[in-house]
Amino acid sequence: MDLPLSLSEPKWLLLLFSIPPVVALGILSARARPRDRARINASTVLRATILLLIVLSLAGLQWVSSGGPLNVVFLVDESDSVSQQSRDAATNYVQKAIARMGPEDRAGVVLFGERAIIDRALSSDTTWKPAGKQPAKLATNIADAIQVGTALFPQGGSRRLVLLSDGVETIGKARDMARLVGHEPSEGGVQLSVVPMGAQSRNEVAIDRVASPNSVPGGQQFDVRVLLKSTSERAATISLFDGDQPAGSQQVQLHPGNNVVTFSVKPSDLGFHAFKARVESVDDYYAQNNEASAFTIVQKPPSVLIVAGSPADGAPLKAALAASNITADIIAPSALPEDPDALAKYDAVVLANASAQAIGQSGQERLQSYVRDLGHGLVMLGGDSSYGAGGYLRSPIEEVLPVSMDVRSSEQRASLAMTFVMDKSGSMGRCHCGGAQQFNPSMRTEFGPSKVEIAKQAIEKATAILNSSDQVGIVGFDQAPHWLLNLQTLGGVGQQGVVQALQPVEAQGDTNLAAGLQSAVDELQLADAKLKHVILVSDGWTQQGDFSAILNQMDQHRITLSTVGAGQGADPLLKKLAEQGGGRYYEAADVTSVPDIFLKETVRLVGSYYVERPFIPVAARASPILKGLNPNSLPQLLGYNGTTIKPTADLVLKSPAGDPVLAQWQYGLGRSAAWTPDVKGQWASDWVKWPQFAQFAGQMVGWTFPKESSPGLETGFTQVSGTSATGQDVAVQVHSVDSAGSPRNLLQTSVEISATGQLSKELAITQQSPGEYGGVAKGLQQGVYAVQVSQRDPTTGKLVASQTTGLVVPYPSEYSLSDDQALNARTLMSDLAQLGGGKELDIAQPAAVWSRDIASQPRPVPLWPWLLAFAIFLFPIDVAVRRLTVTRADLRRMLRLGH
Repeated sequence: MDLPLSLSEPKWLLLLFSIPPVVALGILSARARPRDRARINASTVLRATILLLIVLSLAGLQWVSSGGPLNVVFLVDESDSVSQQSRDAATNYVQKAIARMGPEDRAGVVLFGERAIIDRALSSDTTWKPAGKQPAKLATNIADAIQVGTALFPQGGSRRLVLLSDGVETIGKARDMARLVGHEPSEGGVQLSVVPMGAQSRNEVAIDRVASPNSVPGGQQFDVRVLLKSTSERAATISLFDGDQPAGSQQVQLHPGNNVVTFSVKPSDLGFHAFKARVESVDDYYAQNNEASAFTIVQKPPSVLIVAGSPADGAPLKAALAASNITADIIAPSALPEDPDALAKYDAVVLANASAQAIGQSGQERLQSYVRDLGHGLVMLGGDSSYGAGGYLRSPIEEVLPVSMDVRSSEQRASLAMTFVMDKSGSMGRCHCGGAQQFNPSMRTEFGPSKVEIAKQAIEKATAILNSSDQVGIVGFDQAPHWLLNLQTLGGVGQQGVVQALQPVEAQGDTNLAAGLQSAVDELQLADAKLKHVILVSDGWTQQGDFSAILNQMDQHRITLSTVGAGQGADPLLKKLAEQGGGRYYEAADVTSVPDIFLKETVRLVGSYYVERPFIPVAARASPILKGLNPNSLPQLLGYNGTTIKPTADLVLKSPAGDPVLAQWQYGLGRSAAWTPDVKGQWASDWVKWPQFAQFAGQMVGWTFPKESSPGLETGFTQVSGTSATGQDVAVQVHSVDSAGSPRNLLQTSVEISATGQLSKELAITQQSPGEYGGVAKGLQQGVYAVQVSQRDPTTGKLVASQTTGLVVPYPSEYSLSDDQALNARTLMSDLAQLGGGKELDIAQPAAVWSRDIASQPRPVPLWPWLLAFAIFLFPIDVAVRRLTVTRADLRRMLRLGH
């Protein structure tokens, strides 16, 4: 049979080892003094007993009693999400339950809202009235109520918590707390049972939220949508305010459930706009949920720079953008700003049929940095001087765009062997002036680069668009042929090898065109390629020869020939050779046009850079560029530039053959879009006439516009506490990276938060991890706040990045009419009962709280006071036994004194 005893500090039992030495010493003393043996033995027993009592007192010997009273603590939800009718019902329930408790039972009451307060400690009194002290009602903290209620329980007896709530939790983690305190209630733990209560009044209307765009260009009209919830059919007035100024009002008939009211606004001034919506309705229970807010930043009207090959290439786009309140400037490629700051004042740049040569290498690199590093936009339009046809293959601009210029896949392309035959005779060192009949060497005059230098540029430009598997050779001729670059794959020599082969060439000597052409044909006839082609550039002034044999040899080996006459007065021989050689003749009166002629001839030969046939573009995916447009009723196009979509880019519109018509992607910190048709009469005549062309053009170019903040800077907000009378605490997170995606570290970061008509509040922001900064804004009341984020170099004070954004603090969720909230509340109450080992109680049966279906916690009764008192009582007796010797004579004298 187990004794109902236990020890609270059993470690002190080690002191029991001190008793045997005391007993042994007493036995030895008794043997040494036989006459005092009885007294010594008695003292030894007393000492051992005293030591035993002290050790048991230190070890916390206690009597464990079972049974005891049933202790019940009622947790009553007083938050505003509980209707007054339900609160009255909860009070009535607790009063009836307390009136029915047994003589040994005890009851306590905890009221809670944002925090829990003790209204009644555990007591056997069978009456209860609320003391009048109320918790803050703007939040529901069930976890705090469970914790405070559990702390009221003494040791021993049965322990039960009864939660009366609607289950709308806004602070804390009630499930975790229930799991903690409700461990094994069947073995004497705390049991948690629940009484679900009703929520808000049936007659209620609330503004769920207000939706407006985060930012819009100045002068643009936009919608502010007010989302409302109503519990019944009712009339209501919805008012919208821009700051303190009225922005609209509507009389509406609300239906049960969700309702949407839309206001169209067009603010006249730029900057931060705080919109507040208010609803007014008869018989509306709560006023706290009748207002909600949103913000919109009205920016300066966007501006676009159109770099056009000719004014006609950009005029239709400029007119379309103007209809979308986007200002545009048209410039020639040569006028592209060299100052990055002058370029950065534009939100985006549009290349409208401007060739790569016209923009130049440095101009392309500036545009690449403009998009990649500054976060601006770039759009390329199609045309005969755009994309691959414009010389953008393997260029900085090709890297920026979502499409590549090489349209020939290994399955589609034919193998190509091409030889360039270049006249390097003395006549190519100067310009021809006059016609063929007037030619006289004494009339030549120099201007600009020589014809041979221009021919070298033309060959470099043409080879740049060839594939690495194409074969290329270069023959220069004067009075004899000279192989500048033997026929070989371009991949074997590289573009740089072509440049190096041409660099030392100078114009000198006589002209033997036939010898140069013959040398090229002899080499090409041995080449393994399906396409064999010669491009000959010369002024045509040559020793006459018999070309029939060469032409016959070309025909036999399927070699074609195109010729370029460089300068005025080029010999008609070149035209005749091209006609008989199965190619084309290009007359270049202005020798500076030779590079473009070479490019066009190479394009014609090696790839489908132009696709000219009528078709209707097909939508490949959804995109903001197509917002509000019906993808099934797009106008017809007559052609486009052939390109290939890059693997990570988004294809928005495509041709029936699957070629890109419209593509978009993110490049560095900016964005770019590719529109492969033109925007004029050549391929897109129907699009320019389309009534929705202005919307399409505005959305296409507008998609590339930079964000409101500096590139790489993002600010986020997270609620860290529930809304209460003291306001809401909000964590502010700032994520900052540079153009390469690397975190910006050790920056002086400031965040200023301000509301309309209030002083701004600067937060303490610290770096928390690489590129991550954070702080907490405390006590924010409901409303809209403008947030200004700035990051500076701490050594120089220079501004590195900045952002203007907004923060909306909603009304307390206590007043929400969310359907999800109601579902979550019911689930929470059920979960709490399960985790707490209890059950759901019926509010109509308050006596059920006293059911003894839970185990009683053992109640320990400490015995150390009694043990220690007995030890103290024995101590003087032990002293007396050891120190006093009482004889029979002493006893007789004591007796006589007593008489």
